[in-house]
Amino acid sequence: MDGMTIVWIVVAIAVLVIVVALIASAMSRKSQHRAEQEAYEHEQQARASATQAEKQRAVADEVDARARKAQAAADEKTAEARRLSAGATERRDAAQNARAESDEHRSQAQNLWPDDGSQNREGQPVDPDWDDGRHPHDPRNPKRTRG
Repeated sequence: MDGMTIVWIVVAIAVLVIVVALIASAMSRKSQHRAEQEAYEHEQQARASATQAEKQRAVADEVDARARKAQAAADEKTAEARRLSAGATERRDAAQNARAESDEHRSQAQNLWPDDGSQNREGQPVDPDWDDGRHPHDPRNPKRTRG
């Protein structure tokens, strides 16, 4: 082998190394570009997911606020129902006491009322004119006498 052949072999190897380096560099750039593109797409998806998550959170917060408001209204209604029930119980008790007092007074009045046959046990007149409003002292009688 003469010197010129060795030079051509070295030049060929150098060219081959340069071509392989260029191809590798191009593939590396293409691979890097693909990775950057994929990273960009993932970043866009992450932003979209974050936006969707914020919207969902806002909706959840709104629903939660409505639920708290409804619960507060229900608690208020429950408290009002308890107050009304307690008031009704007090009024029932007062009515029972008044009825008992009325019955006691009626019983005492019947015990003190003379039994002349003109009134029944409840103190009502037995005169038939009282039933139709013809008795002179009946407030339904148009010719009622005051007295």
